[in-house]
Order: sequence, then structure tokens, then C-alpha cells
Amino acid sequence: MAVDPLAVAVYGFVQRERVYEEAGIFWEARVIRHRCTMEKRCVKEHAENGNGQRDESPSKEDEEVLRLELMDADNDKYWKFLMKLDSNNCKEQDHYKVLGLSKLRYDATTAEIRHAYRQKVLKHHPDKKKAKGVPIPNEEYYVCITKAFEQIGTNEQKRKAYDSVDEKFDDAIPNEKSLNKDNFFTLLHAVFERNKRWSNTQPAPGLGDMKTPREEVEFFYNFWFDWDSWREFSYLDEEDKEKGEDRWERREMEKMNKAERERRRKDEMKRIRKLVEMAYAKDPRIVQFKKDDKDAKERAKIEKQRAAREKIEEEERKKKEEEERIRKVKEEEQRKAKEEKEAEKAKKNELKKALSEQRKRLRTMAESNKYWTGIDVGDEVVKMMERIEKICFQSTIEDLTSLCNRIENLKLDDEVNAVFEELDGIKVVKKVKVESKSEKEEKDKENQKVTWSSDENTLLIKATNLYPAGTVDRWSVVADYVNEHRKDKKGRPKKEKEVIQQAKLVQTLGMKAVENIAEAASTVPQAEASWSAAEQRSLEQALKQFPSSDPDRWDKIAEAVGTKSKKEAITRYKYIIELVKKNKANGSAV
Repeated sequence: MAVDPLAVAVYGFVQRERVYEEAGIFWEARVIRHRCTMEKRCVKEHAENGNGQRDESPSKEDEEVLRLELMDADNDKYWKFLMKLDSNNCKEQDHYKVLGLSKLRYDATTAEIRHAYRQKVLKHHPDKKKAKGVPIPNEEYYVCITKAFEQIGTNEQKRKAYDSVDEKFDDAIPNEKSLNKDNFFTLLHAVFERNKRWSNTQPAPGLGDMKTPREEVEFFYNFWFDWDSWREFSYLDEEDKEKGEDRWERREMEKMNKAERERRRKDEMKRIRKLVEMAYAKDPRIVQFKKDDKDAKERAKIEKQRAAREKIEEEERKKKEEEERIRKVKEEEQRKAKEEKEAEKAKKNELKKALSEQRKRLRTMAESNKYWTGIDVGDEVVKMMERIEKICFQSTIEDLTSLCNRIENLKLDDEVNAVFEELDGIKVVKKVKVESKSEKEEKDKENQKVTWSSDENTLLIKATNLYPAGTVDRWSVVADYVNEHRKDKKGRPKKEKEVIQQAKLVQTLGMKAVENIAEAASTVPQAEASWSAAEQRSLEQALKQFPSSDPDRWDKIAEAVGTKSKKEAITRYKYIIELVKKNKANGSAV
């Protein structure tokens, strides 16, 4: 098929002949699709003139944007370069240089590439050369021109594939040791400017200088650390999958090509990453930013420590104030208590002094009136002296003052003695307490002597071992255990207080001594065995209170016990003495 030079010059390729069917939907669809394709191409690539013919030369507006001065000169040197081209190695040739765009390269626009290609076709087409009589030793150069235009002028993706591996692009990055504060921006500015052409996001940020704000510097490094590149290496595929004999072979070729592209892409990402990390490590702005952050952090730390220290000091101050307030309140309470105590003491002293004066007054009147007996010695005088002393020690200040006032104005001894007889009658009435029947029964029940048998003592020891210290309601549980398991259940149940007393007694004296005491208690007369625990305690306290040198000791002891006579108190005392002697003889202590 003959090649139409005009078609090549206008369309950039040889237009193939189309054969259409004359009827049917398929024929109509092909016509419509062809017309749409041609109209789109015409609008995109060429301007329409008034007659509907395509204008092969660029318009005046296109001429204004073409940078003709940057295109290579089309001279003998260029012709000699064309003659050296080999159509079999079109993939290895410099397509920009073939079209005369070696200065513009990737910066050349689509219009400039098409213009350069048209100029080359119009001047160096083999038919035109032959028409001018120019000898052509090798016509393959024209194939190289066509291949160059097909690679960088007809398809944007193909041009990107070639630009990605352009041999004129400088992939080098400076050595880290060669960078310092003085040449940092000088060396790296050009490197980042070269490489930012690969970014999918445009415009890509530049390196800047020392005056660049921190926000822009941080944006710059964030952008380059998250690098998104469109650079790809499909142009360097070693295997052409279109040459595969079947689809299985083509798939294997494509798989090998993809693996090689991925390896090159990773190497490219490592190169960019190394460049950015080196720049970040050597950037004097970053060093200053880190120093500022460190200083700010240190200031914040100092401020935090200061605030914490002030808080502690404030807490200590408040604590001291609270302690001082409590101390003052306590001192005030102590002062008031001391004043009250001193006032009470003074009042007691005053009362004591007044009581002493009234006692002295009564004794003086009794002594001056010979105790209202008419004689100085004798039993009546002794009895009256005892009566006066009892009245002095048993009467209150009011009663004593009233008594002194009454007898002071009396002249006759009989009248005075009548006053004393009246006073004795009042005291006897006060001493005798009228008790109801229920109170008397309750008192008798409480004063009933509590006895422990040998069996009950054994159960008590066993229960204290079963329920050791720490048991909830221990003594109540022990009392229930003893009352439930004892053999003789006719007697009064043991109470918790009685169980505690008996346990202490067993722990102090031992089991044998307790049994001896119980045995002795069972052999004493009923009158001696009827002493309750309360009466026994009253007896012991009275024995300690009234010494044996006191002639009225047993009267006072019987009066202190309250429910026992003088004879019963003496008999009980002798019984306890005998019991102690018996236990000492048996080798145990009470």
C-alpha cells in the first residue's frame, strides 16, 4: 500500500482504508462511531477553517505559545544524526532529540511536540528528499521519527512511561557527609525541584529557606514522607507480551514485567525516602525547631514542678493553719476545763471549809454543853460523842447547818436530846427501802447462789476449746452449749456473765481448786452458802475499807453489805479463812 505523505503529516499515522457494509444496523453503527471519533480528533488536534478544510499549519494563537527558540536547529548536524539512527533500536533512542526537543524534553507541551513532528515530516520525508534530489543512504531514519512521535506525542501514558526512564534525568542525591549548615539549601534545593515533577499532587512544595515558617516546613516534610509518585518503569519491560504465542505465554511475560517494575518502583521509593530522611536530619530549621520544643518542654516541666511545689506548700500551709486552729481550740477547751475544775475545786473547798466550820460548830456546842448529859464522863457521854461524830460524817452541809441552828437556840438538854432522837428516826426511815413484791422476787433470784458442778466445769472447758477467741458471740455460744449438754437441767440456766466469771476462775485457779471450792460450798451451812456474788463483793470491799483496828468494824461491814447481819458477816469471813487454809494445805491457791 502506498504511503500518503500528507496523511502522515496531518494525522501522524497512515490512515488505513475502511470498508463499510452498505446495509444493516452494524453498518450504521460503524459510520456513527467513525464520525464521532473523527470529529473529536479534529476538535482536539486541529482547527477548522471557513471551508471546512483542515489547516495543516498551527494558528496564530498556537504560534504565540510555541517556544521555537528552545527547539534544536535543523541543520547538517541534525541530518547526520538522523542518518545514524537504526530502526531496530528505536526503543533505545532519545525521542526528544529525534524530534529536535532535546532542550525542552519533559517540559515540552503537546502542541510543541506536534509542531516539531510536522516540521520534521515536511522537511525530511523521503519523497520530499528524493523530489529535491537529495541522496538518502538509509530510509529507516523516518521510521525512527514516526516511532518518536508515537511514543511522546500521541498518548500521555506512553509519554509518562518514557519520561519516567529518561536517561537525561539526574537521579543522584548528595552525600550526607557533604551536607552542612552553609550548603544545605544550595545543594538540596535543586534535587527536590528535579524530583517533585514525579508527584501526583501538584504543585509540590519546595524546600524553602531559613525564613520559611514552621507550618510550611512541617507541611513540606509531611508531603515528602507521604510521597505519592506517578513514575513507572513499563518502558523498560524486557519482554513484549504481544509477541507471546498464546495467552498463557503472554500472562507469564506480563508477570515477569510486573515483578521487575515493582522492584524498580521500590528502589525509587527508597531513593526518595533516603533523600527526605537525610534532609530532615541535616535541616538546620528542624534542629532549631527541636531545640525550641525541648526548651518549651523544659519550661513546661519547670512550670509544672513549680505549680506542684506551690500546691504542696499551699496544702502544708492549710494543714498548719488547721493544726494551729485545732491546737487553739484544744487549748481553749483545756483552759475552760481547767477553769471549771479550779472553780469546782474552789467550790468544793468552800463547801469543805463550810462543812468543817459547821462540824466544828456542832462539836464546840456539844463540848461546851457537856454533850447535853450533865456529866463529863460515862457511857452516855461516849454514846453522845459517837452520835455527834456519825452526824458530822454522815450529814450534808445543809442538814448540819439546820441542826446547829436548831439546837443553838435550845436551852434545855431534853429538848436537844429530842432533836437527836428525831434525827435518828428520820435516818432509819430513809435507810429502810420499801420494795414491791416483784422487785423482791427479782432480787432474791439474782442473789441466788450460782453453783457449778464438776460436769458443768468440764463442759465449760470443752466449749472454750471448741469456740476459741474470735468466735462471734463466743460466750453466748459457750453458755448455750453448757446449758444444752449438762446432765442436771433442773437448775437455773447459766448466763453469759456467769460463764465468763467461771471461765476466769478456772483459768486462774485450775480445775482441781474450783472443784474443791464447789465441794466445800456444798458442805457449809445453808446460811453461809446463801451469799450471792454481789454480797460477796460488798463484803470484800468492806473488809478492805474498814481496818481491824476500828472497834465498830463489823457493824460498818454489815451496814455496807446491807442484806446481812453482823453475825452472818463474821461467820462468812471465818468460812473464807478456813477455805483458804484448806486449799493451801492441798497445794492450790484461791
